[in-house]
Amino acid sequence: MDKKISEQYNPLVSIIVPIYNSYINLNDFLESFLFSSYKKFEVIVNNDSRSTDEPERLCKQYIEKGLNIKYIEKNQSMAQGRNRGADFSSGEILLHLDSDMKASDKLLEECVDLINKGFDALVIPEESFGTTFWAKCKWLEKKCYRGVEQIESVRCLRADIYREIGGHNEEMIFSEDKDLDIRVKDAGYKIGRTKNLLWHNEGKLHLLKIIKKKLNYAHTANIFAEKHSQEFAWQINILNRYLIYFRNIKYLFSNPAVYIGMIFMKTFEFGFGGIGYFLGKIKKYEKK
Repeated sequence: MDKKISEQYNPLVSIIVPIYNSYINLNDFLESFLFSSYKKFEVIVNNDSRSTDEPERLCKQYIEKGLNIKYIEKNQSMAQGRNRGADFSSGEILLHLDSDMKASDKLLEECVDLINKGFDALVIPEESFGTTFWAKCKWLEKKCYRGVEQIESVRCLRADIYREIGGHNEEMIFSEDKDLDIRVKDAGYKIGRTKNLLWHNEGKLHLLKIIKKKLNYAHTANIFAEKHSQEFAWQINILNRYLIYFRNIKYLFSNPAVYIGMIFMKTFEFGFGGIGYFLGKIKKYEKK
């Protein structure tokens, strides 16, 4: 489309968040937008109908506080949930977030400003926090990945572009966000980066939860590998991660226990991710 978002001066931003039993996180998520300096936005809360924690009641409370919220129950998986959320959105700009995130008060304002200046899509850096040792390891991992193009992905983009490239790939669980990022780049769109952050709540993170998540995600890695072979080869090469960590060796001296824990955690993740990947290939073979 030739129409530029810059013609919109004050566009509506649609914030899309798929949820599943996310009441506590959703409360913090919605509360963060009460303080947004940019007020022209809507929040599309897309719940999994199997949820048991009554998020619709919470959404009504925040509607009474002044938030523009659309509550739907069309979420079946992360990528599918994002696509259905986009179907119900009205904004010229889409912002895809997770329920365990919080936005800084100037984030939406900066997103609109950058897209008005000619950027088509935006990467938003993250800062993790949590209450356990492993949450601190995740915090350091995100620190190390700041600005690494192969890892960070687009979260905010013009709605017309999202629809033009076909939205999220609903076959994917593994790296559905990076798949979208690659397709936006391959289409030649101009990508910017915000200075304002997203705060990612890792909560009471423990190693077993990390491993289970990696196993669950990795079983669809073969789909990503078929579509993006070069990017997949980079992602599965653990030496690329170790090189990033080595470039951030300063954290070994300032946070030695957390730095060593991060290396241990990522090594375990890669190991179990490999198991999940091969289990996924076996299942695919058995279906033939």
